[in-house]
Amino acid sequence: MTRRTFSRLTSGAFIVVMTYTPLLGAYTGTLASAQSVPGAATRYDYDLGGNVKQVTDPLGRSTNQTYDALNRVKQVEQPLTNGARPTIKYGYDGIDQVATVSDPRNLETRYAVDGLGNRSELGSPDTGLTKSTYDAAGNLKTSTDGRGMLNTYSYDALNRLTRIVYTGTVGTTFEYDGGATPTPNAAGKMTRMTDESGYTTYTYDAFGRLATKAQTTTGLGSYTNTHTLVYGYDAAGRVASVTYPSGNRVNYGYNDAGQVASITLNPVDASGTGTGTGSIVLLSNITHAPFGGTTGWTWGNSTQAAANTHVRTYDLDGRISSYTLGNPSANGVARTVIYDAANRIKGYTHTGTGTAPSPASLNQTFGYDELDRLTSYSGNGTTQTYAYDASGNRIKAGFGAHIYTNTIDPLSNKLSATTGPGPAKTNVYNGAGDLTNDGTLVVTYSGRGRPYRLQNGAVTAHQLFNGLDQRVFQTYGGGIFVYDEQGQLVGEYSYVNGKATRETVYLGNLPVAVLTQTVTGTAPAQSTAINVFHIHPDHLGTPRMITRTLDNKIVWRWDNGDPFGLTPPIEFFSGSGTFTFNLRMPGQYYDRATNLFYNYYRDYDPQTGRYVQSDPIGQDGGINTYIYVEGNPLSYVDPLGLATEYCGTISYPGRPGGATPCRPKERTRVCGTIGTPGNPGRATPCPPVEPPTKPAPKDCQECEDAKKTCEQAGGGGAVIATAALGAGIGWVGGPIGSGFGGVIGGGAGYVAGKRIDAACGVGYAACINQCKATEVCKVK
Repeated sequence: MTRRTFSRLTSGAFIVVMTYTPLLGAYTGTLASAQSVPGAATRYDYDLGGNVKQVTDPLGRSTNQTYDALNRVKQVEQPLTNGARPTIKYGYDGIDQVATVSDPRNLETRYAVDGLGNRSELGSPDTGLTKSTYDAAGNLKTSTDGRGMLNTYSYDALNRLTRIVYTGTVGTTFEYDGGATPTPNAAGKMTRMTDESGYTTYTYDAFGRLATKAQTTTGLGSYTNTHTLVYGYDAAGRVASVTYPSGNRVNYGYNDAGQVASITLNPVDASGTGTGTGSIVLLSNITHAPFGGTTGWTWGNSTQAAANTHVRTYDLDGRISSYTLGNPSANGVARTVIYDAANRIKGYTHTGTGTAPSPASLNQTFGYDELDRLTSYSGNGTTQTYAYDASGNRIKAGFGAHIYTNTIDPLSNKLSATTGPGPAKTNVYNGAGDLTNDGTLVVTYSGRGRPYRLQNGAVTAHQLFNGLDQRVFQTYGGGIFVYDEQGQLVGEYSYVNGKATRETVYLGNLPVAVLTQTVTGTAPAQSTAINVFHIHPDHLGTPRMITRTLDNKIVWRWDNGDPFGLTPPIEFFSGSGTFTFNLRMPGQYYDRATNLFYNYYRDYDPQTGRYVQSDPIGQDGGINTYIYVEGNPLSYVDPLGLATEYCGTISYPGRPGGATPCRPKERTRVCGTIGTPGNPGRATPCPPVEPPTKPAPKDCQECEDAKKTCEQAGGGGAVIATAALGAGIGWVGGPIGSGFGGVIGGGAGYVAGKRIDAACGVGYAACINQCKATEVCKVK
């Protein structure tokens, strides 16, 4: 047999080299190795049945898989670390369903699945026993969690979720098609949602596109405020404008390729009640790489005499290699990202002309263990170290010379106690695995499982969630929160008078501007003026610096923080005072009442680098239901608090710009998460974790079909989805309208499959390889 090597230039940006070993029989060959840049090859070894038995990465670390007689994965051995190989084991029932999953600490999660594939019971060491029942159509009918709290679900004749009844908590109802007064534009779409926070109504234009979303928040009964988002579209059906509840209107301009090329603002008028006629350029000359990643833009206050731009560069592997934070000619810096052969970020270096602080003082270095978990950080004159157990729980943390220990419950992955930093804590959890008391913070959960009362010493906060599980109300240090159709926080408002405190503008998933208002005079002769600040995001989309447009002076910076977010940002600068901004890592919002980061479905603790609640989708989000982004916050994000996402370079048409697109890691599956008009979300639970198995050879034909579909569509988005989740809906929709791939749109959630993007050939090669090793690419 002779190995054959193929090279492919993808989108004019990357060269991927694949080496195949021909085999006799059904396959034309198996992928023996793949590399995208010289010296970064990944090797694949197979058993006699064609199953992938070992994968060796560019650093020589190997992951081993063993199979039973039916070619089902029974054991996965991760790379050797701390003298042992963390091992995950799988067991199956008589009808080929996953029945048990044992993590590297030998903690077993049990699944009971009926003959129709419905999960009736989940027994978890973290969340106790969860029971579910289903109706004749396979819809989730009841769910009882580890606390014994019963949720009941109702559906209409089209199997659309219409009502959820919670134990001891206000329920949620969904109306479709216009409710009692049906309208043609709203056919098949959700038009009203009523929940504990109030109600939200949706209207649609003649093309069925979302026109308005009006969120009425009643708070705790003392105040009622309505905040409306208004969407406008151009002739090509792309989002041309979004009018925020304050009256600020953000306008998007596009280039010939359909990519966002400019963002302008029509600010609220002087009365503070409508949109003014003035125009402010926020971003112009937005440029994109051939593969879709944003390469930079010109800030709106740039002049010929004083240029002000944001620049991003990419290496030959498609990774962001440098970007600017602020203006390097002033007090900003240009950051260079250093990678190792395994795509791990090993350090940051900085250049610029500033002196306080000097660019060199912002340099950082990072270390990892064999499972890519962050083990050391050095920067800003400090050092931190981290140690983990076999399942990824942090068991030690060093801050300089001080070493703190974490005690993990021997019968679960719950954090029982920690010695610091800060006050030592002993944790108490409820039956569903949610933190209820750590000695300082006391959390009370509602029947739907969301924290509604938070008491931290003398501070007490109440909060409410809408039917999409978005937190829309908080009493202490919060107010009313409004989200766009991608689940991104776009506005914060006073719950007393409904006025805007902050509104955020995004380019794709990058926050690029924050808008505040200055009101002078007294009613009725008040005058409202808009203040525009530039947000400078890093490679993940985390805000690292904010500058004011008047003089590019830094008013807020977080570029010298530790990777897990414990170091607070600098909010006070002489001459500008205190500037409050609470966005943290993607999907996170700093809660001053608790010092936790609200992270959509959960709350993240930056002190311990983990969540304080177990993952609501269980092991579908990872083998350990508490850890954050698998211990690697430099390369991964989790904007929903559900599952790790990788921020890479390939864009998709789901958000304006697709500036720093993030997508689920290949081994992660998320089912029915965020709901939107027409898809309330979380209607059905995820199926149990399904380890990779080898499909019949004919299934690889689906890769061929998807490649053809992709090429015929111009590389626009065919999706190969898992058999467990069905065919999925793919990456669909306009920039903000109907959203993307089921997470925001009409599908079943993130599809855990291979997206065949503009580089159809690369997606095809990856699909073929994975199809021969797993069922991920299988389409039914």
